[in-house]
Amino acid sequence: MKIPLQSVRSRCLFFIPVLIIAILLIFFAAKISLVALDAHSWTHDGFLRATTLEPGNAVYWYHFGLYENWNPDHPDLRRAIDYYQRATEANPHSDTYWLSLADAYDAAGQPDQADSAFRYAAAAHPASSDVAWRYGNFLLRQREYPDAFAQIRRALASDPNLTVQAVSECSRVSDDVVGAITQILPSETPYYVAALDYFVSQNQADASIATWNHLRSLKPVVKMQDVVPLVDGLLHQQRADDAVSVWNQALAITGWPRDSNPASSLVFNGGFEHELLNGGFDWHEDPISGATYSSDPNGVHTGERDIRVQFDGTTNINFQHLWQFVPVESNHRYRFTGYLRLDGISTDSGMRFLIFDPAHPAALQIQTPGLVGSQPWQPVEQDVQTGPDTHLLVIALRRAPSWKFDNKLSGTVWVDDVSLTPVQQSSNAGAR
Repeated sequence: MKIPLQSVRSRCLFFIPVLIIAILLIFFAAKISLVALDAHSWTHDGFLRATTLEPGNAVYWYHFGLYENWNPDHPDLRRAIDYYQRATEANPHSDTYWLSLADAYDAAGQPDQADSAFRYAAAAHPASSDVAWRYGNFLLRQREYPDAFAQIRRALASDPNLTVQAVSECSRVSDDVVGAITQILPSETPYYVAALDYFVSQNQADASIATWNHLRSLKPVVKMQDVVPLVDGLLHQQRADDAVSVWNQALAITGWPRDSNPASSLVFNGGFEHELLNGGFDWHEDPISGATYSSDPNGVHTGERDIRVQFDGTTNINFQHLWQFVPVESNHRYRFTGYLRLDGISTDSGMRFLIFDPAHPAALQIQTPGLVGSQPWQPVEQDVQTGPDTHLLVIALRRAPSWKFDNKLSGTVWVDDVSLTPVQQSSNAGAR
C-alpha cells in the first residue's frame, strides 16, 4: 500500500496523526517513569503520587500499605489496612495481598475480618503452603483447633520442612499430644520420624512412645537408624524397659539382622558381624582423638568380621569409647566372655573390658585384667552378679590413662565374640 505525499495537504494529513501518537507515547512513558520513580522512593508523598496517577495499580497500593504498616517512625495500621484493601480490590487474585490484609486485621484486633481475608487468600491460592500455614497459626491463636490442624496439615503436605515447627506449636496447645499430631501429620513415615526426633530432643518420653506406637500402626517403611535416637533418649531418661520394648519392635518392623542365636547371649551383635548402629542396644563407637575404628575381615576369631581399634601414639588416651548397653535382670548371675587380639599395645596400662551399672556405678563395677604388647586371640572371662536395683549394664572396651613417663598409647586391638550369658542357678543356691 502506497500513501501519496506529493501535496502539502496529504503530508499534513499523514504527519499530524503520527505526531499525536508520538506525543501520547511520550506522555504515557513520562507518566510511567514518574510513577515508577515515585513508587520506588518509598516515601509517603511518593506513594501518594503513584496511587493518584495510577489508582488501578494494585502493586502501588500494596507497597503503600507496607510502607504504612512497617514505617519505623510513624506506623499507621489503620491506613495500612485501607491500602491493602485497595490492593485486593484492584487485584483480588493475589494471595500475597490478602495475607498482608489478614495479618493487619489480626494485629489490629479484628479477628473476624482477618479470618475472612485468610479465606480469600486460600481461595486465591489453594495449593500454597504459606497461606495454609499462616492461616493455621492464626486459627491456633483463636483456639479453633480442628480447623487450625486441618490448615497446618495442608501446609505440611506441600512443605514437609515445617514438620518440627508444626509439632512443636500444636503439641503445646493440646492436652492430647498424639491426638493433635495425628491430625496435623500426613500418614507418611518421614513426618512421624521428624516428630519422634523433636519429642526426643525435648525429653518428652511419653509423647515419643505414643508417637512411635501410632507410627507402628501405620505399618511404615522405617529404617532402624530412625528409631535409634528414640531408644537412646529413653535410655538417657532411665526408662530401660520402654527402650527394650521399642528396640525389639523396631527390629521386627525393619528386619534388622540379629545374632544367629540371640537366646544364648544378651550382647547384641557380639561378633560384630553386622553393621554397627552406633546407638541403642548395639555397639557405640564414640569418636576420640588418638583412636580410629574399622571393621576387619582378616584374622577374625570366629565368623567373618571383628572390630579393630587403632591407637596412633599421640596421647595418653583415657579410652572407654567402644561400648554397649545390655539389659539384665536384677539379682542374677551372668558369665561374661570376650576375645582380644593385640599388636604392639604400648605402655603399662593395657586393654581390658569394663562392666558396670550406669545407674549405680558404685554398686557394680568390674574390670578384667589388662593386656599389653602383642598377643594372639585371648579369652577374657568374668562372673557378674547383679544387685537388686540393677536392670542395665554397660560393657566397654577400656584403657585407663598411664601414670608412667612414657604413657602415649600406640598399637592395635581387635575385639570379637563378646557375650553375656545367664548362669543357671540351682534351687539350693536360690534358697540360701
